[in-house]
Amino acid sequence: MPEFAFATSPTGLEPALKLDVARQRPELRFAYSRPGLVTWKAPGPVRDDDAPGSVFAHVWGRSIGAARDAEAARQLIAPLGAAHVHVFARDPETNAELAPWTEFDAGAPVNRPARDGDVVADVIVGAPGEPVWIGAHRHDPSRPAHPGGAIPVDVPPAAPSRAYAKLEEAIAWARLPVASGQVALEIGAAPGGAALALASRGLDVWAVDPGELAPHVAALSNVHHLAVKVGALRWEQLPARIDWLILDVNLAPQVALHEVARLMPRLRAQLRGAILTLKLNDWAFVGELPAFVERIREMGLPDVRLRHLPSNRREICAVALR
Repeated sequence: MPEFAFATSPTGLEPALKLDVARQRPELRFAYSRPGLVTWKAPGPVRDDDAPGSVFAHVWGRSIGAARDAEAARQLIAPLGAAHVHVFARDPETNAELAPWTEFDAGAPVNRPARDGDVVADVIVGAPGEPVWIGAHRHDPSRPAHPGGAIPVDVPPAAPSRAYAKLEEAIAWARLPVASGQVALEIGAAPGGAALALASRGLDVWAVDPGELAPHVAALSNVHHLAVKVGALRWEQLPARIDWLILDVNLAPQVALHEVARLMPRLRAQLRGAILTLKLNDWAFVGELPAFVERIREMGLPDVRLRHLPSNRREICAVALR
């Protein structure tokens, strides 16, 4: 019997997911796709701890098959020896009915965060009337612990943009040691979502953007607004020490990284790391991800990790550490 791998991703990112898997895992052959779910036929066994085949995969694992009712789902889940069952919608816009699946007796706790080493049975719920899809994966530190690859963050009503969520998701996913008293340089700061998140953590934030910050963000004593474009930013405008570089600008990735590289001689000595949002307005950029990673490493940040975060759209998060 052939075995299959599966991946889930936000609806609309399936083209990027398929391109990335074709690049990284050419031995896999595309098999089946629905909005938010893609499967591939494997030439051999697929392990529960198989490494994700794409940075666009929010959940990746061994595909078990479809189930139309709870009893069929139980029969597929039972042999897995799962410590957890994660139930989530394949496509949040399909009005998936999760309640029947979060309440059925699956033989393991449902929708609790996974722990490292745990086997997780994934119950992927489609539109009403569709069968659920069952998969399995083994949790490790590189994967979000919550159902569907979610990274829960508490976004306050005062957050002026989704950049707040993107920043907090990146810190949580990469387990970054961002701490009070550190200094952050944020490029592309307006209207101030990430600046608010950093300032709320007690960092001193230097926010670079010709656009205006939300008044309540600009009024914070630990937020310093440099109202210039990144191309006009001068070294002498920066503080003596910068621990974290945050970049989220509406520029093509190669242009954004060029601007960062210009600043690195000033930043490299004390920089702990960077959180870079790379815009992928053209799916052709998916094939250039290895080149982008190498460009970041050349800046003096050798530990580079990529991931599409829940709050990302047609963009990807790169966390780079010294």
